[in-house]
Amino acid sequence: MKRYVILLSLFSLFLILFSCASGPEIGKMKVVEESSSKPGWVKSGKDFFEKKGDFYFRGVVTDRKDLAYAKREAKAEAIKNIAEKVNTRVRTEFNEATQGSNVSEEGLSIFTSDAISWVADNLNIQGISPSNVYWQRVEKATPEGYKYSYNVYVLCQIPKTDYEKARNMAIKVLLKKYSDAGQQNAKKAAEEVQSRLLENH
Repeated sequence: MKRYVILLSLFSLFLILFSCASGPEIGKMKVVEESSSKPGWVKSGKDFFEKKGDFYFRGVVTDRKDLAYAKREAKAEAIKNIAEKVNTRVRTEFNEATQGSNVSEEGLSIFTSDAISWVADNLNIQGISPSNVYWQRVEKATPEGYKYSYNVYVLCQIPKTDYEKARNMAIKVLLKKYSDAGQQNAKKAAEEVQSRLLENH
């Protein structure tokens, strides 16, 4: 009898160990479906890059339950990256164009702020459509069973020439605005940028 109890206990322990070993590993995730093979722009991990004269901006969202909503959210993330990059690029180009000049910080600050807004508006960032979308359906093991969610990657594209046209037009439009309004400091900054940035191209 005692031997039978021992054997039964060992068998039960074996079943428990086997069950644990063969069951799902809690927290483990794996991709069970994807829109296509993973493209290079997803693998690179870059939110911005230039290629063949165009600017590319990436937006990413993960662990979303609804695919359609996740696509919209990822596009919004890409647009945010566009706005941030345009902001940085305009500011950098105009600061570099006035290096060594006697343009006042106040004038440059007013001009740059206005130019950033003008360029962003005239690039029609909100109207940009994704040039590519990639998504994954992910399975996750939980104590309650398997749960599913989506990771979505969106790529938006802007021709570099479109950005440059908007930037150049901003300089000309704002120069006239400051001249008409008698804003001499901002006008001087615009003139300096115009002479160094536009006339050298």
